[in-house]
Amino acid sequence: MIKRIQLKYFRNHDVIDLSFQKPFVYIHGLNGSGKTSILEAIYFCATTKSHRTNDEKDMIQNKEPFTSVKLWQDDDRYEIVLSKTGKRASINGVEKRRISDFIGHLRIVMFAPEDLELIQGSPQDRRQFVDLEWMQLNKNYLRHLNTYKQVLKQRNSLLKKIGIEDDYTFLNILGDQLYEVGSEIIRERKIFVQELNDIFRRIYHRFSVHDVEFQYEPDVDDQAFLKALQKNQKQDILYQTTMAGPHRDDFNFRFNGFEAKSYASQGEQRLMVIALKLALLELIKEKTHQQVTLLLDDVLSELDEEKQNLFLKELPKEHQIIMNSTHPIEGDHIQMIYLKKE
Repeated sequence: MIKRIQLKYFRNHDVIDLSFQKPFVYIHGLNGSGKTSILEAIYFCATTKSHRTNDEKDMIQNKEPFTSVKLWQDDDRYEIVLSKTGKRASINGVEKRRISDFIGHLRIVMFAPEDLELIQGSPQDRRQFVDLEWMQLNKNYLRHLNTYKQVLKQRNSLLKKIGIEDDYTFLNILGDQLYEVGSEIIRERKIFVQELNDIFRRIYHRFSVHDVEFQYEPDVDDQAFLKALQKNQKQDILYQTTMAGPHRDDFNFRFNGFEAKSYASQGEQRLMVIALKLALLELIKEKTHQQVTLLLDDVLSELDEEKQNLFLKELPKEHQIIMNSTHPIEGDHIQMIYLKKE
């Protein structure tokens, strides 16, 4: 479990150093005290990404040249430094030259209000979720994803330069390379969604009688992807981009057989996302046989009192939980941390 975290120039925190003595840590305080920033920093140290912004430099405190997060977990120490020029990450003082070598060591699952975008947001939001979670468990998937992005970038660059009457030899070579790695991504996504969905449905039924499903909706299957790359070069040249492939995949939440975005209430959507994150927690444990830290940012809002009590009762006892809210809760097993507004 995470024992300690130290932040410097992170969001509204100049310097803050927190120690965690119990498996259940509850951070509370007024709005603006930086509760969410603590969870964001832990998530950032695990994934090198923010759950709140696509512009990572937003995490650097105004007028400061960098921000740093140090995190101690049992015998290991993780550190990530973000500056205007990039990121540096190290484990036990040894810098990792590739970020991919840093990701996956610290097991984190996080729920935040922004996660409702998994249902309400764009296909890109859902692809990012699947990619980030699966690549932490599957290094082959991470490698395939990086290769696919590189080849796709090359192919799209060529499509902007080539004419319909030009020679397609190099375009076909890039198409073959894209299919080879893209078909692996499609296969891996099918596996991930199937395994996650089985657990997701079971966990959701602890909170509700409704039927739910997390579906993979590939833009094209293996064979259709190959045909599109071989037969649709003229269309791709006309639009100057690769029109088919896993970079256009989507994932869908179903509620009683209907699209959750339109048919599930706000509270039900929230419960669906919470159940999905708890399913992810269980899947990670199943795959790695390791404990996972669960981060819960403002998870109880918009749940009625009955659902709140049920949720707290159903929280897994075998994992570390770090949770925040504006109001304290009771329990001898809980470490309470109060943040003052800075």
